[in-house]
Amino acid sequence: MKQYKWILPLIAIAGVVIALFFIIPAEDDVIDQIQKIEIEELKRENKTLIQTNELLDSKVEILESMADSLTVLINVDQEVIEKLKERKDEKVSAIDDFTDDELYQYFARFDTKNKGN
Repeated sequence: MKQYKWILPLIAIAGVVIALFFIIPAEDDVIDQIQKIEIEELKRENKTLIQTNELLDSKVEILESMADSLTVLINVDQEVIEKLKERKDEKVSAIDDFTDDELYQYFARFDTKNKGN
């Protein structure tokens, strides 16, 4: 029996070694599959983000064109305001030189010109 005592530990060690050869590659396959699934999910997410980015880029272009047109309108309005201020200042300076009678006629809308019927 002494000869067979080493067989049991040898079989156990062989069994563990064989199990490791089957378990380790199986774990690697599982890890590879998990990584492939994660890569596919990341690819899908990347595509979604690219589409969202393109959509946002188009919205930014629209908003920039709107901002440009509003800037042009603001500039036009500022020019109109400046012209109105100049006309007001001209009228004020003209009224400033009026005499009392001329001021009365101006504000009463009194016209001395003969209007033909």
